[in-house]
Amino acid sequence: MAGALEGVRILDLSWGVAGPLGVLLLAEQGADVVKVEPPGGDPFRAYDGARVWNRSRRSLTLDLRTDDGHAVLRRLLDTADVLVESFRPGVMGRLGLPVADLLAAHPRLVVVSCPAYPDGHRWAGRPGYDALVQASSGQMWEQPGWRMGPVFLHMPMPSMGACFLVATGVLSALLARERTGRGQHVETSLFQGALLYTTQIWQHVERAPAQFHELMGKSYPPGIHQQMVFECANREWVHVSVMSGLTPTKSQDEILGLDDAPDPFTFMAMPPEQREEINAARREKFKEWDRDELVAAFQASNHAVEAIVEPGQMFEHPQLVANDMVATVDDPDVGPTTQIGVPMHLLGTPGAIRGPQPRPGEHNEEILHELGYGPDDVARLRAAGVVTDPVP
Repeated sequence: MAGALEGVRILDLSWGVAGPLGVLLLAEQGADVVKVEPPGGDPFRAYDGARVWNRSRRSLTLDLRTDDGHAVLRRLLDTADVLVESFRPGVMGRLGLPVADLLAAHPRLVVVSCPAYPDGHRWAGRPGYDALVQASSGQMWEQPGWRMGPVFLHMPMPSMGACFLVATGVLSALLARERTGRGQHVETSLFQGALLYTTQIWQHVERAPAQFHELMGKSYPPGIHQQMVFECANREWVHVSVMSGLTPTKSQDEILGLDDAPDPFTFMAMPPEQREEINAARREKFKEWDRDELVAAFQASNHAVEAIVEPGQMFEHPQLVANDMVATVDDPDVGPTTQIGVPMHLLGTPGAIRGPQPRPGEHNEEILHELGYGPDDVARLRAAGVVTDPVP
């Protein structure tokens, strides 16, 4: 069955994480994606994650600094619905491909730009990477941690936000084109991706009340969430939620078999040293329990609890497997890989992984022939270095 975006062609000129990952969400709903990358390939291929970010598309290597490269791209644009790029503002113009000219020549084209900083931003001309956008957007000040002051986030929040803005921007502009008959320029950025996550929870950590630090602290002294992580037998772990809204039929201490444990209100009124003694005894009781048996006992008494699994164990979860969220993808360079499947299920027009990350230029001849280039033309482009053969 055809995917929901069957018949939509996207030219992916983006690098990094946000653009390729945003395009991936569309590719696996049926869009035909051609990754246009420089001779030698996208430098971000060095990251292991690129094997996922760049799957489900074809690769064409193209030197856009040459007239022949321009000519090939313009033929591609005649067939395209969308172009996604992540260059700094102004670079498309310096390549001889200003967006205004592209839209004038291709009125139905949707162009999505996702640089580090949007056009008009005072830092639009600077090189921008996820970690630097974290720094410039205030995200590091929002992260409580092992000391006061800014703390680096391990999650690439700007890119993870921007990838959804890229996909949403493409779909919104295509929907508008159905009504107006015209494409348009869609602008977003890593900076806007970072702000996506702060629209409702903005908090200046240095000025936050003590309750905020107690709830959110991720290191010593531990906040309330950290105190709900318990070690069980065999060095396995559980997290017991304290904000579930459920009404337990038995207390944790009753289930654990902790004798003479005070009720929660009495416990909160105790001096800190006495509470710590009870907490230590409670943690020792957790260590006596098999993790799965403890989870079952807690759930039977209406406690919100979940086993803490190692990242690799996620792929064994029966629900993920049943929902096709665990996939084996045969990478042309490293062989079979285990990857997350298509994260969005359209039951009428289901999506699918459409292949692994291609090698740079793997589809050069296929795509060029589709555009009307004959064998002699392809040989000339190859000899001039406009396109390059794939290298394992």
